[in-house]
Amino acid sequence: MWLAAVLLVAGGLALEREERLASISDIRIEKVEVPLRRSFATSRDRLARDVSRIVRVTVLARDGAQGVGECVAVQYVTGESQDTARAALLRAAPALIGMECLRPRDVLACAERELAGTPSAFAGLEMALFDAFCAATGISWWSFFGGAATEAATDVTLPMVPDARERAIEHAAEGYRCFKVKVGRADPAEDLSLLADIAHALPHATFRLDANQAFTPDSALRFVEEALRLGVPIDYLEQPVDRSDLRALDYVAARSSVPVFADEAVLSPADALRVVEQTRVHGLNVKLMKAGVRGTLDIAAIARAADRDLMIGCMLESCRGIGFALALATGCGAFSHYDLDSHLLLREDGGYPFFEQDGPILRITRK
Repeated sequence: MWLAAVLLVAGGLALEREERLASISDIRIEKVEVPLRRSFATSRDRLARDVSRIVRVTVLARDGAQGVGECVAVQYVTGESQDTARAALLRAAPALIGMECLRPRDVLACAERELAGTPSAFAGLEMALFDAFCAATGISWWSFFGGAATEAATDVTLPMVPDARERAIEHAAEGYRCFKVKVGRADPAEDLSLLADIAHALPHATFRLDANQAFTPDSALRFVEEALRLGVPIDYLEQPVDRSDLRALDYVAARSSVPVFADEAVLSPADALRVVEQTRVHGLNVKLMKAGVRGTLDIAAIARAADRDLMIGCMLESCRGIGFALALATGCGAFSHYDLDSHLLLREDGGYPFFEQDGPILRITRK
């Protein structure tokens, strides 16, 4: 009995020492701008972007372990900018020094007050803390989230730019068959002409139409019917109407000839619950930069319980952010649609250390 007591005490001391070694010694917050290979624009963000504005969060532990996360703030989605996200993280960081990387939920609970209203900033800190936890314990991201599948097929996005047709043809030569097309121009005929041209040039292609809230309910339905009449094969229509108008979203979902997914209407698990209770949308587009790590997993649970489909998306993250999202989605096994392609737009050095890519197929390399 005394031996059991000694072992218990020794184990407790060892755990305490391990936690001390894994305590946070510093948190670094820095702004990073990564140039885009090509410009990017949507119906809500019509000025073409030439850079991705990232806030990088680095959590350092006393034992040398570190975790890195990133925040990509998009004003029209979460109300944040690179500067406001960085400022919120700088306010939150001092209170976290000395806390334990092996207890990321405790650390995040401490940070929640300063990061309220800044979901992308919170997501960047979450990513860094879970990365630090994995580094300290020797567990890969993919294993941490469940290790369900090792690869996934992503679509590729065609932004609202003049050369969208040419980009589609280039991507098709790389093996892509599924295109997420940004629609919602002032003149719907321009969108319809583009879709018909691409569908004619690429007869094996399928399309996911992303309106970013650009339509009224009836104009969304008319647009879908006209696109189908022109022979455009549509997988689904994403966020056709204003995110605050769930009655309009339900109206479109109930009458549309193609499935309808919610995106901007779902920033949090509470939003997801409202959407599945009040609308007949067929699926939810979940993004780490909207919901964070734990929020994404909670939304996945809500969607599965409500028998709704799930898509994992992105917001101009680097290959690190894409790798983390891929590990979460394939690891938990809850997602059937992937839109993880922003790294293709960025001019980054060093290849993709977190996954390998073969055309549209993304494969986990860190198991």
